[in-house]
Amino acid sequence: MKTSLLLFAVAALSTPAFSQSRLMTYGDVLGAPSTLVLSNVAPNTKCIIMPSFLNSGSNALVNMSGDPNDSLLVGVDLAANGTRFTKTSNAQGIASVTLSIPPSSAMLDRAVYWQGFEWPVGGSGTTMFSNFSNMRTMSLNTGNRWQAEQTNAPVSAALQAYIGYSSTGNGGADRVFACGGGPAVLTDVTNPFATNGKTWEYNLENGTHALLSATMNDSRAFHNVVQLQDGRFMVIGGNQGPYGSGSNYYTKILNTCEIYDPATGTWSNTANMFKHRAGATALVLPDGRVIVAGGSEGNASHNLADVADLLGTALKTTEIYNPATNSWTWGPNMSEPKAGAMAVVLNDGRWMIAGGITHTTIFGLDIPDFSNNISIYNPTTNSFSNAGTMKDKRALGAITVMGNGNVFIAGGGGGDILNIGPIRKTEVYNPSNSSTTRKSDLSTASAFGVAVTMPNGTAMVIGGANGSLDDPAPINNCWGYNDATGALFSAASMPEAHAGGVVVAVEDGTVFISGGETNNGSSTVAARSYSPN
Repeated sequence: MKTSLLLFAVAALSTPAFSQSRLMTYGDVLGAPSTLVLSNVAPNTKCIIMPSFLNSGSNALVNMSGDPNDSLLVGVDLAANGTRFTKTSNAQGIASVTLSIPPSSAMLDRAVYWQGFEWPVGGSGTTMFSNFSNMRTMSLNTGNRWQAEQTNAPVSAALQAYIGYSSTGNGGADRVFACGGGPAVLTDVTNPFATNGKTWEYNLENGTHALLSATMNDSRAFHNVVQLQDGRFMVIGGNQGPYGSGSNYYTKILNTCEIYDPATGTWSNTANMFKHRAGATALVLPDGRVIVAGGSEGNASHNLADVADLLGTALKTTEIYNPATNSWTWGPNMSEPKAGAMAVVLNDGRWMIAGGITHTTIFGLDIPDFSNNISIYNPTTNSFSNAGTMKDKRALGAITVMGNGNVFIAGGGGGDILNIGPIRKTEVYNPSNSSTTRKSDLSTASAFGVAVTMPNGTAMVIGGANGSLDDPAPINNCWGYNDATGALFSAASMPEAHAGGVVVAVEDGTVFISGGETNNGSSTVAARSYSPN
């Protein structure tokens, strides 16, 4: 089991335990260096960074876990100077150490429980540490591989919204909030998916999932979730179903929104949006308001004879919610309708919305089409502007902002009304000059994939589905992209397929994914963590 390794060390004697200090680890691969960084401690203060063991000797002073497996690595020398590292923090309150993990097969999948401590002046004996961190676990592995987490992961649809947050206020995503979804993405007429209103919390500190007691007032999938500035979560729109029967079943598209309060564990409804929206995009503005853009309205038909209504009718309108007044106002229109678009926040705070399902007119008929348009929303001016085009028309693809600020876009659904389906194309968008550059194709087509940026700035694309958009076939493929070299490379495949789901990357480079659609239109309850090379 892997964790985020966000350890909280105390800052000073006068500061209560569990301050904003923390220990981070980078690297857990056998035979490779691992770096431990203790931050936000008192400047120029002696610190101790060490694993916690249950054996006798000096290590006995820091046994705080009570975990009987804590002694697995007793006697293994993790560095030339032993298993205890004494460092003095710098003027910024940071102390770090780099060690080499021996390439011993006997250590594979062993766990090291790291803790950080301050060593106050005059401390001695069993009271030499006045405060200490909570522990986190490093699971030693060979790199570029997936390993199992807990099996009671959330069940989620491919565009189920998710968000990472810190319940401690220390920064970083040590918990993942997930709600709603369904057991399939877009499935065929013989296997309609049922949306749910369940709520989960995935704790990266200990690798556990908790099914929360409170459920949403409306079951939904293809919704949006944002975290408000006061820490609450707002769920926006989505679709609900199934309704109807046989080849004519459909899902209702919602205009309802609701807010979850982690402090009370309760859901409450907000004022309804002006428009019903599913597959929209949403962003919290600097002043705390929430803008919702595009999406589709109406009821989404799943009659394969009526492909034009597969996702409803795309919108170009936006609306803005004010939590202080519980009210909506109209926002600026986008240049074109967009549903299922790909959106990221750029490093300068602007909002990029790329592609999506739009509309075009052929012989006087309004039919759906895929867009290659890139729109940029400026929160300062409250306006949209066109900012270039993608090389390929697409929607429902994977997108992430890399360490250098460029945006990697991979896969998605594309084509035209007569030939639509997942694509293999990738490209990089440069926000500084609004240009796009085509990159190598994925080894297989992938729509509904998810993407994250690793701590080293590279992009990782995980899973997705090929086949057709109305009857997707989830895949287990994974890819990495390094913008410094322009190289697309294959990463280790997952043990099972994931189309969509909840994904987050943490400081040590570990990637966690849970839920999503797997084969035959069913949900997966698998949770996996990936360790890079």
